[in-house]
Amino acid sequence: MFLRKILTIFLCLTVVFASASAQSREGGNSLSTKSGRSERAKMIGKTLDPNSLPIEHKQYTDERVKELEKSMREREWGSEDTAWKRACELDTKEAYQKYSAMYPHGAHIAAASSKLIEIGVNEAFNADHSSLPKMNHVVSQDDSPTSTIIVENATGQPLTVMYSGTENKSVIINPGGKGVVTVKNGYYRIAASVPEAYVRPFAGDEVFSGGRYEVGFVIVRR
Repeated sequence: MFLRKILTIFLCLTVVFASASAQSREGGNSLSTKSGRSERAKMIGKTLDPNSLPIEHKQYTDERVKELEKSMREREWGSEDTAWKRACELDTKEAYQKYSAMYPHGAHIAAASSKLIEIGVNEAFNADHSSLPKMNHVVSQDDSPTSTIIVENATGQPLTVMYSGTENKSVIINPGGKGVVTVKNGYYRIAASVPEAYVRPFAGDEVFSGGRYEVGFVIVRR
């Protein structure tokens, strides 16, 4: 009888200690899990908040953004079609020159050249310029849809003459030489220039009505 009581007390104590140990382990795991979640939450908060980044990381981010923007701009010129689209969007002399340099045999090279002539003529008219020399209509041909212009270069410099109107054309003439350009009849704005910066460009307009015209360019030094 006495032995049975001792065994009963031993079994009860074993159950009590086992239960306490299990609770202790659960409590420890729970605290550890909560603590781990709390630390992760803090880390996530720091990652999402740009103000919490060190200064050197912010500078790297700005540089990286600039690199990505540069890369995107370069990709816009990576193919002929996208390059031409970008040039038309910008619609500047530099953009058309870039397209022409990158794709000299491209499908849009004629259109790029036409736009460059138009821009060049506009620049001459907007600048301080000299009057266009008088043209002589030496041969009238009313039934002809085109006019041929003979240009004499007496400037002593390479001369570029641009015609912008019914169509856009240009001609480059060596010093002392003559150039020939044929255009469709109609109204034209005309500009001519030499490489020397101190020489003002020539600018003026003309209506071509068929036949042959002649004009000479000289530089009057004062």
